[in-house]
Amino acid sequence: MSEEFKTWKCGFCGGPVIEGQRFAWLPDKGYVHIECLHKHVRSKYPGGIPARLWALLNVTEALSYTIVRIKQAQREAGEDEETQKLLIKIRRAIEDLETEVDKEIALHL
Repeated sequence: MSEEFKTWKCGFCGGPVIEGQRFAWLPDKGYVHIECLHKHVRSKYPGGIPARLWALLNVTEALSYTIVRIKQAQREAGEDEETQKLLIKIRRAIEDLETEVDKEIALHL
């Protein structure tokens, strides 16, 4: 059974963002690689990234990684419906948190 992963175009580099990678979503850029986001922020703040923005970048990276791991756990749980429902509920809550953080990051770009 082959797995189909969603793909998007990175709003910074134009390369593919593939489901399963760590990424962020910015209102004016769409999906972006975490690495491209960091590169953009470093170029925008050559004198040093403001502490608040640095903290938000760290949080979005951690949340993105958590989402990737939960999706992996969903694949590993297979057909276990009860576990799938729980993991989906947890993943969606974390996705909502990441969206909130990403919107805050966008305010600094």
